[in-house]
Amino acid sequence: MINKLSLLSLLVFFVMLSSCKKDEKVITSFGYMNEKLEESTDLTEVKNEVYRGILERKVETDSLKYSPIYTRLKNAQKVSNEFYYYLEAIKDSIYDGTLDVDEARTSYEKLTNSDFLDNYFFDGQSITPHGKEFILKINEYKTNFEAALGKGFGTVATMVTSRFRTKELMDYSGNITPWLNFKFESFPAMASIFNITQMQYDIRQIEMELIDAMNSGEFEKEFAMRNYTGIVKLDKGSYYPDERVTGRVVLGRYDESATPTNMILNGRELSSRFATEGAMLIDFEAPQPGEYPLNGKFTVLYDGTPVDIDFNSTYKVVSRENVIIKTEYKTEYVEKPVYKTVYVKEKAETKKPVVEKKIEPEKTVIAPDAKTRKYYYNPQESSPEIEGTVNNEKGTITMLKTTLRQAKIGAIRTKDNKSFDVTSFKIKVPGLLTVYVEGNQFTTEAIRTIDKAMSGQNVTIFDIKAVDDSGHRIGKVKEVKIQVKK
Repeated sequence: MINKLSLLSLLVFFVMLSSCKKDEKVITSFGYMNEKLEESTDLTEVKNEVYRGILERKVETDSLKYSPIYTRLKNAQKVSNEFYYYLEAIKDSIYDGTLDVDEARTSYEKLTNSDFLDNYFFDGQSITPHGKEFILKINEYKTNFEAALGKGFGTVATMVTSRFRTKELMDYSGNITPWLNFKFESFPAMASIFNITQMQYDIRQIEMELIDAMNSGEFEKEFAMRNYTGIVKLDKGSYYPDERVTGRVVLGRYDESATPTNMILNGRELSSRFATEGAMLIDFEAPQPGEYPLNGKFTVLYDGTPVDIDFNSTYKVVSRENVIIKTEYKTEYVEKPVYKTVYVKEKAETKKPVVEKKIEPEKTVIAPDAKTRKYYYNPQESSPEIEGTVNNEKGTITMLKTTLRQAKIGAIRTKDNKSFDVTSFKIKVPGLLTVYVEGNQFTTEAIRTIDKAMSGQNVTIFDIKAVDDSGHRIGKVKEVKIQVKK
């Protein structure tokens, strides 16, 4: 199995490669290794879907405990998929830039030269914008994946950091060499393809470690030691100038996997909308100026046992006149807040503030990737009867660029005209990188690629993934070719 290869074995291969880069047998060996590694990567991806299904069933039976970590998993896998398919596009470009049109990708003996990446990543002594983007994508993957993990997954976070280092390395002569040059400069195309496949394999292995940690409960043990924070408890709610500020900082435990229930605030029972991950929300209109108590309790599950949490504090309301309030409006789909300034006037200091006019927040733009659709792996045979469509047209079609930019990708079964929802696809313009798209409409990046197509060129929509009404992935979907016109 390829995952049993030791680092020593890989080192031996790289030494062989550096000494006989034109040896077709060595290149062919790398081709066979790449095949095995891609098979192992695909197998790991299938296993991850199975283990993710186990976690989903746990969410159904114990939503309070498992929903927060399942949300983390979805966010982490979204980051992984974006980086994985970016790497896949790089591999596609190496094949297209090295092999002739009529040569198969298994023609490993033809993948001996390094011209494509030497020109794509390097420009003499410097690194091209494409090379800088490659390093940036790696570092973004590490940053975004660890942000999606949050606290409690230190082991997995360490794997991400260690397997995707981009720091300078020492070559075989003892010289310090930039990471990109060390890994890809002057190497045969097949070796670079294998190197990128190894990165894809690491992505899926890290996902597997994460899902396993979530299913086994290991994250809970680690998280329990990390989720303490300091809580400031002052003796008074407000102070005058030159007065001594006194109080305590106490040790508090924050656990976002515990969602409050049975919430009571100042004697009033709160609805479920006041519950969030690891906290109870406080949201009510302030009364007249003065100092007021803030107490109550809520219940959380700890190791399956309900635990009551009491709290007791105070808050102070002060008078204000002609104060500018900055109000933050958030929607379910937009992460970046929209701010509006509202002026509040008060007739008298003892009166309740009166808002001249309620100003509703402006309508925000829903992010295109806000809604994600879940599908399940269905190991059925490929169905050659299902064809991809562009605006309900299939096969090889002719279309204006302006029409193509706004087109929708679909899938249809020819024998009964049954339509299916497309969840993702790839777009290829000759001479350009393949673009991976989630959903059934072209992204900004895909539209930029379409705009670069020459009149008369064929734009290919392929690797179309679609699901049926139950959310199960259907078999293979035929590609669509569009001959573009200006």
